[in-house]
Amino acid sequence: MSDQGGISLLPESRRKLEIKVPGENRAVYFGLSVVFVVILLFSGIKFYTSYLNNKLSEIDNELNLTENQRDKEFEKEVLVLNKQFALMGDILSKHFIWSNVVAKVQSRIPSQIQFKNLLGDAREHKMEISGRAVNYTTIAKQIAALLSDESVIDVSLDKVSSFSTGILEYNLRIFFDDTFLLNKTDIK
Repeated sequence: MSDQGGISLLPESRRKLEIKVPGENRAVYFGLSVVFVVILLFSGIKFYTSYLNNKLSEIDNELNLTENQRDKEFEKEVLVLNKQFALMGDILSKHFIWSNVVAKVQSRIPSQIQFKNLLGDAREHKMEISGRAVNYTTIAKQIAALLSDESVIDVSLDKVSSFSTGILEYNLRIFFDDTFLLNKTDIK
């Protein structure tokens, strides 16, 4: 356009403004990428927190359900019974069982001997036996067999009397070591 009246409304020449600076927008792109990563991390953490809270509430509900299903009276009785068993176990471990003692003596007796009377005394850790034997050798074998047992401390033969049939009647005392009597598995 030409100049009309000295005022030019449009410039006659157009100039294109070009900035040729390499990397001019790198800071902007870096900033936008950092903001995007932060938004992604925030949303990921937010979703993971929500997931964990839901899981925690499920576990809490299961615990409450289990707590409501418990029989607390039965649990108390079981605890009392457990304590009673512990006390009884201690008492029984310090107490010997006569059937074990009789089995131990019986395993040492020859077959030619008959028991007439058997008396046990727990306080003195002894057993008194009245019996019948075929001969003196059988009584001696019985005493030797009893003394070979490590739980027997001493054997005392009190009285031996003979009958007209040749059978001998005798009284025998067996003294036991109480530490071996407490061992319930020591039956041989």
